[in-house]
Parts: sequence; structure tokens; C-alpha cells
Amino acid sequence: MIADRHREAAPPAAGEPDDVVLLAEDGTPIGRADRMQVHTTDTPLHLAFSTYVFNARGEVLVTRRALAKKTWPGVWTNSCCGHPKPGESLEDAARRRIREELGLHVGPLTPLVPDFRYRATDASGIVENEICPVFAAFVPDEQPTPDPGEVAEWMWVPWEKLADAITATPHVYSPWAALQVPLIAAGHPDAAWRATPPSVDVGSAIGDVDALLTAELESLAIEWREYAGDLGLDVLPADLPRWLGSLLVGHGKRLRVALAYWGFIAAGGVHGSTGYRNLVRVAASLETLHLFALIHDDVMDESDSRRGRPSAHRQAARWHRSATAFGDREVFGRNLAILLGDLAHTMADRLVDGLPQPLRDLWYVLSVELIAGQRADLTGAAAARRDRGHAEYIARAKTGRYTVARPLQLGATAAGATAKAVATLLECGDHLGRAFALRDEYLGVWGDPDITGKPAGDDLSEAKATVLLSLAGDRLTGAGAELVARVGTPAFGRDDVAPLADAMRAAGVADELEAMIADAVAEGLACLDTLPLTAAGVTGLRDTAHSLAWRDA
Repeated sequence: MIADRHREAAPPAAGEPDDVVLLAEDGTPIGRADRMQVHTTDTPLHLAFSTYVFNARGEVLVTRRALAKKTWPGVWTNSCCGHPKPGESLEDAARRRIREELGLHVGPLTPLVPDFRYRATDASGIVENEICPVFAAFVPDEQPTPDPGEVAEWMWVPWEKLADAITATPHVYSPWAALQVPLIAAGHPDAAWRATPPSVDVGSAIGDVDALLTAELESLAIEWREYAGDLGLDVLPADLPRWLGSLLVGHGKRLRVALAYWGFIAAGGVHGSTGYRNLVRVAASLETLHLFALIHDDVMDESDSRRGRPSAHRQAARWHRSATAFGDREVFGRNLAILLGDLAHTMADRLVDGLPQPLRDLWYVLSVELIAGQRADLTGAAAARRDRGHAEYIARAKTGRYTVARPLQLGATAAGATAKAVATLLECGDHLGRAFALRDEYLGVWGDPDITGKPAGDDLSEAKATVLLSLAGDRLTGAGAELVARVGTPAFGRDDVAPLADAMRAAGVADELEAMIADAVAEGLACLDTLPLTAAGVTGLRDTAHSLAWRDA
């Protein structure tokens, strides 16, 4: 009730002081006042919150207020207290204050005493007069890094010991904690709100994404029957939704899902929360967008296979031939594949619809960035671009950003992370994305087609603007240099791919690329040490970084 009333308050204008929400006796917001000026010997009723942070062992974090605090200096109290800003929800304010004061990232909060209210007078005469809902929060294994201006000491203690200590010596603790703890103990005798910490399970997240994709495809198939009418299906053995599903569910490494998940967990997201459900939805959108990109990419590159199967346009051409249909089967195949990719993009956009605005804004950036990278790839190849800057831009915009960096950013955004945490994970993702893109280039020349699912040497035969080709242009001499010069011209054929690949390896290009990949991974992982992130999330990101940089497919 209090939280809902608080949402009626107007947001503060830019540059205004740090205000609190003033309340009527019934808890209705009636105004605002500067936080530093409102606390006097006659403090008006205002809105606040208290939190009790628990770890995986069921211990609660207690803190000792800094000696420089204006009220109750040096007193032991609960984990964190504070005031929501006008227009800020209680949960968002509590998560913000826990980050600022303790350096911890928590997910959704559990209400413990939603209607708590108290009035207390400090030895200095200053009065606290608050409606102060009480919440529980959870961190798996992080340790606080408190602001010394707020917290002098801290410790984890068993909940039962805290309850017993407050019963025995309530005067040692803050007046609000001395009142709150008995109420929590009485209202939650089984302590169910702290008994089962949320799990951290990337496999479960991938399963949830696949389940959502399956459900969306089923809905699409039902709607499609209405749109397609009763005219029947020509040439194709199954209509587009079923074809799309056969390519989307049960295929692919789900690397983007894993990265989005670990970005979410690293930023303090909690598995199973509302933020987690948003994460699953945006990760499902990513997988669908990825399929769109693969289908259209294969059309533009005239690729014969993808993931060990005929590419979509080749498969449609085969169906055309099997049906002895009219017209050019290659044109038919290309057109049907374009439609299939368009349907994938449409489905991805629908999955994003309804997500919080920050995720939708980021989705738009990701989508446009991907298309800009693809355009630069095509026009760069046509212009025979070999410069390193252009190749690195392609690797970043077309591959690294939407595969690694943006998923991490989406995950952190879904977790409600700070702008600094989101920026740090984006920076980490840019380094790891470079490693991913460079490994892509390596596999495109020296990968095993039986493992990668696509022919080796396509990037060379198609004169792709790659860092690898740029290195080759700098390093090769003699016959090797002549081969590089012919790339992208009619004089360079499939038979030239293997000799050029051998010449690049002999010149040390493969070794140099491996060194660049290792450097990019090291730089990416170093970013993770620059701010507090959850230990579980960092471990997941480190493991995923190694698997994406040194994969064989």
C-alpha cells in the first residue's frame, strides 16, 4: 500500500536537492523536502525503508553506523536504510542505496514488515519520524565494500543470534532495528524468505529461452493459419513458421543467451525474478535475430551450408526442384529465404515488445548496429578494402557487438545495474567480442568443415574485409603476396584458397592472430576487476570467455 501511494509523487527536476517524500498521517504523499534539512527536532512524517541482507549461509549483515553520522553515530543496526527519491519506487531505492552504501548488488526484495512505522529521538534531539517498510535482500557470496562515511564496521551473524541479542540488549542497537527484528521474527517464524537462496544455473536459463521460443512459435503457427487462408501450400513441404522452428529450436550454441545471463548475474540479477523473466525474453529475441542474420548472411554470401545443413536458400531451391515447379529455382530459393529471415526478425521484435523501455532502446541500437556492420561488410568487399581499421570495424559491429558486448549489456540492464556497471560490462564485451570475431576469422580459413558446419575458406573466396586478410597483406611476400593481391578478383578461384591459407600460416599470420585473441581475452577479463560484480557472475563470464575465444566451431 505504501509503495503504491509513493508512486504518485512527481519525479524531481534536474539539479534539485536530495529530497525525501513527505507523508500525511495515512501514508499519502503530500510533498517533498530536502533530506538534510527535514531532520530536525520536529521532523515531519516522511517515507523511508530498511533492509536486511542475507547470504547463502542464512546469515544477516549487520552494520555499525559511522562515527561521523549526524544521528545515532557508532550504533549497530540493520544492513542498510535510506529514503526513496520522489518518483522512485521503494525497491529501486533500496537496491540503489545498498549499492551506494555497501557496494553490494541485490535483485528483487522480499517484504517483511510492509507497514512498519516509528518515531525516535536521538541524544542530540533530532527526531526520526518515518513510515519505513522493511525488506529482505539476498547476495550469494559477496562481501560488502562499504562507504566509510556511512559504515564503520560490519559483520555477518546468524539471524537467531541477532534476534536474541536485540531481545537481551535492545539499547545497543538502533531504535528502528530494535523494533523491527522482533516483528520480523514474529511474523516469519519459519524464516522461509531466507531458507532457499535463488539458484545460479545457465543451463536452466537456456532451457527457459528454448521453452519461450517453442511457445512463441506455436502461437505464430496458429496466427499464420488465419493470415495464410485456406488456399493450401505450394512447393514447400511445410509453411514458414514450421520451417523457422526447425532452424531455431534445438540448434546453435546459445552463446548469446549464456553471455546475457552471466551479465545479468554479474550485475546482481536474481534467477527467477521479474528481471530474470525480462532477461529470458530478450535472450530469446537475440536468438531469433541471430537466425535472421544467418539466413540473410547466407543469401548475401551465396553460402551452401550452415550448421552442417543446406543453407535456407539452398534448401528452398531443392524443394523447388523436387516439386518440378515453374521459374528459376535459385531465385525462388533466395526469395523464400529472405521471407523466412524477415519472419524471424518480426518474431524477434514481437518478443521484445512489452519489455521495459531501457531494454527496448538497447534492442533498437543492437539491431541497427548489426545492419550497419553488414552494410560496411558488403560495400567494403566491393571496394576491395584491405585496411585494418575497416576490418576491425566489421569485426566489432557485425560480430563482436551483437554476439558478446550487447548481450552482456542487455543482461546487466535487465538486472537494473548502475550505469557504471553496464558500461564496464560493455567494455569487457567489446574486448571479448574482438576475441570472438578473430576466432571466427581463424575458423573461416583453418576450421574443420565437419565441425564448423560450413566450408573453410569462404571468407577468402568472398574477399571479406577481415583482420586476417589485412595481416596477410602486411606479412606475405612473393607468391603469397600475389595471391593476396588477386583476392576479390576473377583471377582468384577456390583452388587458390588452400595455397593462400598455407602461405599465411607459414608467414606467422595464424600465430599472430592467436596472440591477438589471447590479448583481447586478457583485456576483457581485466575489466571485471574494476568494480564490484558478483563472484558467480564473474566466474561464469571467465569460463564463457575462454569457451568463445578458443572454440572449434
